[in-house]
Amino acid sequence: MVQQHAGGGSERWMTGTSTSIASTLEMNEIRAAGLGAIELTWQKMNIFDPEIKARCDAKIAAARAAGLEVWSVHIPYGTDWDPSSLDPEVRKDVVDKVKRVLGYAQEWGVGRAVFHPSWEPIAPEDRARRLQICKETLSVLAEESVKYGVRLAVECLPRTCLGNCADEMEYLVGDAPALGICCDVNHLFKETPDRFIERLGSRIVTTHISDNDGNDEKHWLPGDGVIGWRAVLDALVQAGYDGAFMYEVRNPDPRVLADNREALNKLYRGEAGALLKG
Repeated sequence: MVQQHAGGGSERWMTGTSTSIASTLEMNEIRAAGLGAIELTWQKMNIFDPEIKARCDAKIAAARAAGLEVWSVHIPYGTDWDPSSLDPEVRKDVVDKVKRVLGYAQEWGVGRAVFHPSWEPIAPEDRARRLQICKETLSVLAEESVKYGVRLAVECLPRTCLGNCADEMEYLVGDAPALGICCDVNHLFKETPDRFIERLGSRIVTTHISDNDGNDEKHWLPGDGVIGWRAVLDALVQAGYDGAFMYEVRNPDPRVLADNREALNKLYRGEAGALLKG
């Protein structure tokens, strides 16, 4: 069982996995593997369709019946959900839609909502303006999130997306204490994930855990790529992170995730036989 452990090291973080309402993975299967939490997604589905909302309701009820915590929800992303859009009408619509999702999260009793600060591509000549617009939109959403009692977690992103480095993430969330950060270690290429965490660890309220090839996001199992996991774990511990260790890998098998988490804990403790690169 790897759900959660006492102690001050990496063992203390509850293990979770991202899962979609479209997934056939059973909540009991996740719990039986020893995981303790989920992040619920419905990307590419219209949450405002009553049928889709009902499917989310049912998935959350099933998770709780299985003994899982619904740690977070992932707000959709794309051009229609882009808080940095140059079109003010799109931005107004984004604010309205995110407020509705925050209302659902409140209804579900979920304390965190992960949100992408942009879509892509972002042209170099537009970047400064888009960053400013995004910061303004996030400031509005931060105030709304407080009203709903849901922590909005802005996710670091790869490539030309906004928030692709610590400097940009600090700019986007720095003036709004209500905003947290979702640290997706698989998205960080401007600096190593441990450096990002050392810089912004006090603002990290949730994680997305997976590996990459050093060039682009891959959502591989930790150890299958190039990320230095001992450094990541050390940085999270030193930052005082106390949230979920939320896997976001392709086609997750809960038993494989549980085994991987045990290997990561061994790596952190420096035990011989850990199957992961440091």
